[in-house]
Amino acid sequence: MNRSLLLSCFLLALHTEGVGQCNEQTRNKVLLVGDSWAFFMGVDQTINEVLEKWGHSDSRYYTNLTLAENGAETDDFLGAEKQAEIADQLLNDADIKVVHLSIGGNDVLGDWNVNFTEAQTDSLEQAVFLRLRSVIEFILDVRPDIHVHWSGYMYPNFEEVIEDIAPLQTIHPFYGTWEGMGFPTFEQLNTILNEFSATIEAYTDTMPRVSFVNSPGLMQHTFGQSNSLGVAPGGSYPPLTAPLPQGFLDYPSPMSSMRNYGLTRDCFHLSPAGYRDMVDLHTRKFYHKFLMDDQYLLSSGSEDGTVSSTGTVNSSLQLGGQGTEQFATLLTFNTTTMTESVVEAASIFLRREGLEGVNPVNGSLQVKVKSGAFGGNASVEAVDFYAQPDASAEACRFGSTSANGHWIRVDLPAELLVHITPLNTTQFMLSAPGFPEGIVSFSGAADPDFAPVLNLTFGDISTEVAPVADGPSMTVLPNPTTGPITFDIPDAGILKVEVIDLLGQVVLQRRDQSRTVDLSGLPNGTYVVHVSTDAGTRMQRVVKW
Repeated sequence: MNRSLLLSCFLLALHTEGVGQCNEQTRNKVLLVGDSWAFFMGVDQTINEVLEKWGHSDSRYYTNLTLAENGAETDDFLGAEKQAEIADQLLNDADIKVVHLSIGGNDVLGDWNVNFTEAQTDSLEQAVFLRLRSVIEFILDVRPDIHVHWSGYMYPNFEEVIEDIAPLQTIHPFYGTWEGMGFPTFEQLNTILNEFSATIEAYTDTMPRVSFVNSPGLMQHTFGQSNSLGVAPGGSYPPLTAPLPQGFLDYPSPMSSMRNYGLTRDCFHLSPAGYRDMVDLHTRKFYHKFLMDDQYLLSSGSEDGTVSSTGTVNSSLQLGGQGTEQFATLLTFNTTTMTESVVEAASIFLRREGLEGVNPVNGSLQVKVKSGAFGGNASVEAVDFYAQPDASAEACRFGSTSANGHWIRVDLPAELLVHITPLNTTQFMLSAPGFPEGIVSFSGAADPDFAPVLNLTFGDISTEVAPVADGPSMTVLPNPTTGPITFDIPDAGILKVEVIDLLGQVVLQRRDQSRTVDLSGLPNGTYVVHVSTDAGTRMQRVVKW
């Protein structure tokens, strides 16, 4: 073994050893409830696997055979046994934030027939929806702070899967279900699913604590139809070409995405990879940001980049070493929009986009913090690499680095937290000094779904007054709100009101003395209201439902 390779292995061993010194506390954040889809997601450990991929390796799901039952319908979850189990889990584990609910599919498949009139179909869908809504209302009554995420379903594939075992079609476990529905075509089944999903989506749009990522054509999109469809209409299409959310209405989910039992495949339940794709989309659109703590900020993008030990600067996000040159990722977060002034914990989430050579992110990383900017301004400059930070420390890395598209979570040590304040923007520089040759690149801020995230935990966060600057006391009511909010600031005249989203962008501004601002035109979410008065300023977090 040559000296260079020996040194690389030695440094890699030291770096990997650091992982063992970083202890992660896991908590059950998701309660998995429902039918066979919930059951299989539990068997496959889908939620745990996907959350780790997104850096949330400290978040876990919990389920059992009462909560997730193969063949269950909505009526089952209106019964005493299952409701008692749901209540017991929610009331005895305050860490649970989300009920991942998969229910309703068996109701529709078990009762609908192609000979139904439009009125009969509408009546069936409405009856299932009302029962589903009752289940959701029960959950929200048990824990008003809980969030319910309805899982939804992907297109089934009855005809191709069953015809694939001809002449033994009638022995397929799902033949009776297909026959009971009157042998519907792909388009007929997909239309029913889309209509039911649209009803649920319209409902969740009015419910701030209920969500649904509607994408029944996702399997078509991620798997593609590599081989010609075995039945009409035939044909094929490559992965990532089927349009989302509904894909191709006259095609099923590809047979390759369905659960494989060896001699045949399932007609309705997804393979482990299929469920991973589904939960991955749900995490991108819901779980990733929802599982953050008190407040999260996305990086600025325009002031992010890479600086090297030789003064090389570029706008990409790179970390590692190449020969004697070391590369560090520099991130800027607009912490002036923080809703509290004392940070008790913080972490940075980064998505791997590429890798050259040995992965430098296999253990702890060095993180430097600067309130304001490392160099003369917030832009990435050659002098930033050696600029004096406010603090520097080794930070533990969690999550996944095994492939592109996976996320790491860097938990910031306590000595860095005091320098994260609402008085200034905050810059971080991440590096892996002394690591063997290898450069990892991360996704930038162009796509908010994949942008670097600063996750913040405050000492005591609430919707009460949270003073972060000198000025008069202020109350904002109602909070949460569905639209208008009113400021109560005694003995102070209002000069300007700014409403700032979690990207740090001003989305609404008023320059008058009115004490009322209407947020109706803004998307539901969390905002920071910055009020300038003749006696000082105040900021407060406001939740718009």
